[in-house]
Amino acid sequence: MNKTLSFIPLQDEANGPKTWGLEADYRAIDGLVERQGLADKRIAASVEAREKLTAGLSEWQRKKIIRYVDANVDSKLRVCDLSEQVRLSVSRFSKGFNVTFGRPPYDYVLSRRIEAAKYLIASTDEPLSQIAHACGLSDQAHLSKVFKRLVGTTPLTWRKSTSVARSTQWDYLTAGIRRETTRFDQTSVIGL
Repeated sequence: MNKTLSFIPLQDEANGPKTWGLEADYRAIDGLVERQGLADKRIAASVEAREKLTAGLSEWQRKKIIRYVDANVDSKLRVCDLSEQVRLSVSRFSKGFNVTFGRPPYDYVLSRRIEAAKYLIASTDEPLSQIAHACGLSDQAHLSKVFKRLVGTTPLTWRKSTSVARSTQWDYLTAGIRRETTRFDQTSVIGL
């Protein structure tokens, strides 16, 4: 950027000597700097106000969303459905969700589906296509693609490498019954 200085007459006496100087420019620059400082303060205040407006979800909203997603992991979950659960608009919910969870709602739902798939893959012998449908994914290819992206390995490799006890079955998740093994290796059924 080229900078040029111009000399401005400070005093113009009739037919007298003119005094030239830069004081007028300095006064103008000082005024400009002062105005810029005020503008910067206004911008900083508006940024703070914007940050305050983008507050996260409250604790009850966060817990309700977690429960709702986990309970409906096998069905279609849309952002509008989630926002209705906590009585917010879709845009306000999305912004608050990002602040609270640190990621968009879609990423969170996918991660919960993959967590459910990891559990089912490790604890059952069900085909991957049925596990994909049980976790709300469209088919085995969709499960494999998302699983590989999030976990870093394929579902089959995951199944071979995990050692979750085979005694726990998928049935208790849908029926609301948990099986526990006592010290005497007897299985007792506890209602949830």
